[in-house]
Amino acid sequence: MILEKFYTNKYDNDIVIERGHNQVSMKELKEYICAVKKTYLESNIQNVVICCDDGFDFIVNFFASVFAHKTIYLITDKNRLKMLNFNYILAKENIASEYEKLNSINDVFGEINPQEVNINFFTSGSSGKPKNVTKNLTNMDEETHIILNLFKFINNLVFYSTTTMAHMFGIVFQFIIPFSAGYVINTDRIEYPEQITTSKPYVLISTPSFLEKMAKYNINFSSPPYIIFSAGDKLNSKIKNFFNKNSLVVDIYGSTESGTIAYRTNTEYFNILENVSVSQNNNSCLIVNSNFFNGKNLQMEDKVRLLSDEKFILLGRNDRIVKIREKRISLPEIENILNKHKDVCDAYCFKYENDLVCAIVTDNKELNSKELKTYLSDYLEITPKRWRFLDEIPKTSNGKINREKLEHIFGLNLSYPFILHRKKTEESVELKLLFKGNSNFFRGHFDVMPVLPGVVQLFYANWFANDVFNIKLPNKEAKRIKYSNIIKPDEELILKLTNKDNSVEFTYSGDDKVYSSGIFVK
Repeated sequence: MILEKFYTNKYDNDIVIERGHNQVSMKELKEYICAVKKTYLESNIQNVVICCDDGFDFIVNFFASVFAHKTIYLITDKNRLKMLNFNYILAKENIASEYEKLNSINDVFGEINPQEVNINFFTSGSSGKPKNVTKNLTNMDEETHIILNLFKFINNLVFYSTTTMAHMFGIVFQFIIPFSAGYVINTDRIEYPEQITTSKPYVLISTPSFLEKMAKYNINFSSPPYIIFSAGDKLNSKIKNFFNKNSLVVDIYGSTESGTIAYRTNTEYFNILENVSVSQNNNSCLIVNSNFFNGKNLQMEDKVRLLSDEKFILLGRNDRIVKIREKRISLPEIENILNKHKDVCDAYCFKYENDLVCAIVTDNKELNSKELKTYLSDYLEITPKRWRFLDEIPKTSNGKINREKLEHIFGLNLSYPFILHRKKTEESVELKLLFKGNSNFFRGHFDVMPVLPGVVQLFYANWFANDVFNIKLPNKEAKRIKYSNIIKPDEELILKLTNKDNSVEFTYSGDDKVYSSGIFVK
């Protein structure tokens, strides 16, 4: 269906693309495609990798690759190019200014079998490596046909987008649907609502984060969209209500592997698309079957509650793939990359309060989050926002990650001390600690000569006593507190905790002197 316009001249005068103040007709688009196709045919390399931020460049490269009989790979993050282990042509950019259109386009668009056109997407897998998902044009044509029949769009629409085309949601909704149905595609990526100045009815392809910012600051479109399609994460009902006054808001549910599965408008439940059948396994995970992907019975990692053959309620994910700013993030992938760093002994990432966070085990007290963020940015677009440096990843008695304890650590408002070493017996523990100079409790205490506040000493003595002895001490029941010497930033010291029947004694010491001591009453 998407290729039909190339086999006839009757659409040549139709405007198919808007970019800036310029309009591109189907005939002009063909000419650009021929120019790029010619360069691809000159290469023996079979693979074309498309990683274009510009929507016009994306569309031209896509069709040029199709008619050059190349295999297409879509990459959303250029940092991942270094992970590709095959030869490829990198898609052309700045096509409108750097390529001359071929004015002769007769007999250059031979018939293409859409089932033989393979498009490869990369999505994070639970193995920790980007997973290659292959679709063909027939898969996406069938998905497009179902969606067009479902929503029955009005005439003369323009499609705008706040996201890119290089992922499943973007390529189907921002590119294939409007191109197949004869609507105009505006290829300027929308970053601010003011950029939309059309007087025509339009569709907006967007994400929850963009819509949430508009609602938060009470920003309205000068002319509201006819329909807003949102995908990438669950759209909050309050955000929907903000836009529903003037637009139909459609929350799309699906994945790279499955394509679109379901949608919802003003309901808690999702409506399953026509020709999509679903079931669930014993763990309540969704199982999908449709012609939108190759193979049968694709198991999702989302838990659902089936209401009928046509509806379900989404309960949440079952694996270690999380959504951060509408992007699927593989936690094992980040951990695998971090574990290759020379100073990282172990790493564990998870989503905490909508942030990506990471616990790092290291012996290097000089290692910091800035260095690790820079290191990760060579591989990934999104890096952890918050970090903790630990001497070990906390685990339960049966050897599993103690997520509750990790969340407790990340819930602290105080900077966490660097643990250089710990030595534990049945009744006592010695922790070799370092309170780094950039810790937040040194700020303003004091500006000329920062010292470790006594309240912080008490807090962490209490904290580690509860942690290592698995007890719950009252925060305020401390006696015989004595401060003998000041503790400066970056000093190595020993926190000794002794567990007795009715109390826990603590002592901070180092360099043959005692800094402070006291007793917590149980």
